[in-house]
Amino acid sequence: MLLLALLLVPVLVSRPFAMVGVETSRGVAYRQYFTADHVWRRTVVAELAKGDFLPKNPYYIDDPLHYYWLPHLLDAVDHRVRPGVDLDELLLTRAILVDAMFVAGLYGLARQAVPVPWAALAGVVCAFLATSAEALVAAATLWRDGAPLGTLRFLNIDAISRWNYNGMPIDGLQRILWYQPHHAVGYLLGFLGVMAVARRTRPRDPAVFAVAGLLLALSTLVSSFAGLMFTAIAAVYEATNTAVRRAWVTAVFNAAYAALPLALGSALVMALHYVDQPPDELSVVRLGLNPLTPENFWTVTAMSFGPAVIMGSLGAAAAWQRRLRDLLPFATVLPVVWWFYFYVDIRDHQDVYVGWRVGHLTFMALIPFIGVAFLAVREWRGAARAAGATLLAIAALLGLPTTIVDAFNTQDVVLDVPVGGWNHSEFISRNEQDGLQWLREHTSSDAVVQVDTQTRAANMWAFIPAFAERRMAVGLPLSMVPLMKYQVGAGRIHRLYHADSAATAYELAVRFGIDYLVVGPPERLAHHGIEARWGTTPDLLPLVFRNDALSIFSVRPPRE
Repeated sequence: MLLLALLLVPVLVSRPFAMVGVETSRGVAYRQYFTADHVWRRTVVAELAKGDFLPKNPYYIDDPLHYYWLPHLLDAVDHRVRPGVDLDELLLTRAILVDAMFVAGLYGLARQAVPVPWAALAGVVCAFLATSAEALVAAATLWRDGAPLGTLRFLNIDAISRWNYNGMPIDGLQRILWYQPHHAVGYLLGFLGVMAVARRTRPRDPAVFAVAGLLLALSTLVSSFAGLMFTAIAAVYEATNTAVRRAWVTAVFNAAYAALPLALGSALVMALHYVDQPPDELSVVRLGLNPLTPENFWTVTAMSFGPAVIMGSLGAAAAWQRRLRDLLPFATVLPVVWWFYFYVDIRDHQDVYVGWRVGHLTFMALIPFIGVAFLAVREWRGAARAAGATLLAIAALLGLPTTIVDAFNTQDVVLDVPVGGWNHSEFISRNEQDGLQWLREHTSSDAVVQVDTQTRAANMWAFIPAFAERRMAVGLPLSMVPLMKYQVGAGRIHRLYHADSAATAYELAVRFGIDYLVVGPPERLAHHGIEARWGTTPDLLPLVFRNDALSIFSVRPPRE
């Protein structure tokens, strides 16, 4: 059954991965929405491979990298010792291995509570393939409005709860397999920490709690917010267990052993500068009702969770009837993460970051309940069995279209014009690739290479760090919080490119610590005549590379 579960990986990722960086008539293609995480991983791995400690922030000069970068360290070592290996191939190959580990881990967790292997397999398969009804809702809306169903091709289908209903977007587990292997590792570590607490055989067990604390700390280092939620889940489970047993002294004793690795993990997070301090000195975590959560709550919840909730509720009823206590740690996950869903937010992520993590943890926690549902229906007889089987089939049919559409869209490189104002695919032309290769081969690894960040913000925001593997004075990284300093810096860089004289542009470039200035199609369009203007001062801004796509100007060091 484990081997059957592992087949989910090639079924879901083989075609999408084959289309990452595929050669097209317009150049190398990267599908928007779905490859953003992959391009971000390229940036982080390229920066870590340079060997600085602490790693530098490739999007803000003289700043440490404020990101949970530890899960990318092995990729970075591989990239450093084997620089000739294509970075896309390296990251996607490693992702396949992590995906297999993730699926196997979820199957193993399910088997802790589901006594029959095939039922655990059913839970895992449904959790990856049939959790959201958003595709059916989108198709019904298109049909009602007389729009062609082919429009589904251009939708971020697993997020229409956000775009069409202004609600909280929830991603399915299939998206973890595609481009978020670091979260997969963090999730498994966190779940193992919770299970270590829940499955111990002795009330007082310092070794178990020390190991649980270590696993939760590692989860926090790998996927920080998820680790925080898993730590809260373990605490709530143990607090409930303590209240039932009235074992207060034992609880304090156990907690002390878990607290040490958790404290060390938290200290390491701070020492590695994972968290950037907002300018107003408030935390990046904001407590209080998330403004997105109440918006069309019941509609959004039915769309995003409906099929999984139907199957999981059937399993929960069967588990209650059978007094299956092994499901209690999984049941504890749900109220805890949903408290986060309502009352916790991450600043500068458009109020959506917590929803992604909550959705993943919810679907993972429902796996054993779905498995128990299949097991119960198998054992029922007569009308009950027919009704239960029908309910499971309806739920699966409601959820499967979303995964099918999502799997198609993630590998669908759109060559034609943007639809709805959004470039559904981004392309790096052959000439742009030549310019990027020149930067990699002819500049030092710590060189600061700048484009007009503000002009390129929506399109290829990681153009230089991800593909030239060089740092920028200021970028606009969509994954970094808080974002304000990048936005302010991007405005300054825009003024550099918009300067009316080459001498002014040069002075600003020196002030910002820039070594090379890049001009491509976006800069030419936004700043007419910029190459001719800068070309008037070869003693300050000599042209060191030029083709039809890119011009690269060196910034001469100022004279002493």
